[in-house]
Amino acid sequence: MTVEDWQLYRRVRLAALQEAPYAFGSNYEHEATFEEATWRRRVADRTRFVAEVDGVVAGTVSGGEGEVNGAAAMTAMWVDPRYRRQGVGEVLVKTLLEWAKAKGYGQMFLWVTAVNPRAEHLYAQHGFTRTGASQEVRPGELEYEMSRHL
Repeated sequence: MTVEDWQLYRRVRLAALQEAPYAFGSNYEHEATFEEATWRRRVADRTRFVAEVDGVVAGTVSGGEGEVNGAAAMTAMWVDPRYRRQGVGEVLVKTLLEWAKAKGYGQMFLWVTAVNPRAEHLYAQHGFTRTGASQEVRPGELEYEMSRHL
């Protein structure tokens, strides 16, 4: 995605926050107030991909520089429920891993909420394992850090 795709990113991100609020550290009410400049900056600050099925956006994944030197981070992923269990998630994860390898990163990190075991299973199928780190994503709700070498 490019900065010019900010409206598409806004639409997909807000749909993700509405459909799966348990999967993200942010929420729809907060992000729905963002102005155009914020959405443009968010597209520019990360690498963002969308998967389409018959011209319909079926999912999205975002990544960028991680907190560890030489590592990338998957910062958000979502698959529209109509396209789950059809390989869209696998394509998105593989696409981001390929992007990170091409950029020369040696490792990728991500956070997954404790209440999202399907996502954790998908990440594990692609070689991610828990690092042992966890944190509260919301009061009383944990998320776990996962990583894999590239």
